[in-house]
Amino acid sequence: MNFKSFKFWILGFHFLHLMLMGHDLESSKPFEKVHAHKALDAHAHAGWESRYFSEGRDALNGKSLWNSSIELGYDHLSGGVWYGRSSNHQYDEWQYNFALSQEVDGYSFYAGYTHLIFAKDDESDDEWSAGISYEDLPFDLITALDATYSMDAKGIFYEWSNSKEVNLQENLDISFSGTLGWNESYVADGHNGLNFFSLRSGVDKKLSGNFSLAGHGVYSWAIDQDLNLPGDQGLKDFFHFGIGFEYQF
Repeated sequence: MNFKSFKFWILGFHFLHLMLMGHDLESSKPFEKVHAHKALDAHAHAGWESRYFSEGRDALNGKSLWNSSIELGYDHLSGGVWYGRSSNHQYDEWQYNFALSQEVDGYSFYAGYTHLIFAKDDESDDEWSAGISYEDLPFDLITALDATYSMDAKGIFYEWSNSKEVNLQENLDISFSGTLGWNESYVADGHNGLNFFSLRSGVDKKLSGNFSLAGHGVYSWAIDQDLNLPGDQGLKDFFHFGIGFEYQF
């Protein structure tokens, strides 16, 4: 689907794909940048993804992914460990993350470092990331721009997202978001420029105490896919979803 044609689907799909969601560690963004305001924040997560969605691509060619993580935050500092493993046990990945964050007059800023280990391939990578978001928009919308630099690929991937959260009940939250992704040599063997647009929605349900159920549903559209490039083979239109459990310490 080219960029012009998929724009007409945006409004129609914005409320479609309502699945479980929350801070459920979707595979493409494993870590939340916690700003805890002088208090210690910690939570653990375990979940399942129908596909490994990364930079608009089906990274495991249709295989699902089990993932788990633990995250800690205090004041401006946060960090965590994330582990993902494919359903056929042919792929696993560790991520170790550290970030600094700040909030000023509706703006949130962060800068972070992640060390990635791909044990089965005996490979690793180091990534630097930064982002800014603003939440005092009409209709309680939140807009955010994130950039990730891979030291291995020597390239950057940008994501611009707009989201809205709605509290339906005391223990029930729904969220909607749209994300546009741009590649600049981060996917080294894929095309540069606009890569994908995705719509995501879901629900976060608190079950009891500090225990909650979360999940998400996402449809992603490829932009300017070039089948002659190996890095664009997994860039396509597809739907994926995930579900997980979270415990807040």
